[in-house]
Amino acid sequence: MAMLELVTVDEARAHLRIDDYDSGGGPDDLWLAIWIQAVSEAVALWLKDSWRLFVEEVDSEGNIVRDSNGDPVPAEDSDGPIIRRSVKAAALLELASQYRFREGEGKDNAVPAHEGYGHTLTSKAAVAILTALRKPTVA
Repeated sequence: MAMLELVTVDEARAHLRIDDYDSGGGPDDLWLAIWIQAVSEAVALWLKDSWRLFVEEVDSEGNIVRDSNGDPVPAEDSDGPIIRRSVKAAALLELASQYRFREGEGKDNAVPAHEGYGHTLTSKAAVAILTALRKPTVA
């Protein structure tokens, strides 16, 4: 099964303002191939339920369609499940943080350890966007 990718390489290249955007196969492609999947997985794990990544399908009466477990069913288009815009935006912000601080040295943008978030996302902006979608839990 293919790993979910919340953003495309083209979306990532545009967001990161990679200069060789039109050339394809640029030096950052290997990095993007790895990190788009890694960031997508980190966002999914932080939200805790995979259905939270997607827009919910609604029936003709406007009710959310649910599966046999009671979870919302993702709405789909011709490309597959529709990813929430806020999730896509957060994935791009996290990807940008990881791209900028490839060696993990980005202290100004990172979520401070003393705040006790205990997650893999380093971008404060990504965390802020995703907080409303995250499954609440008590540690």
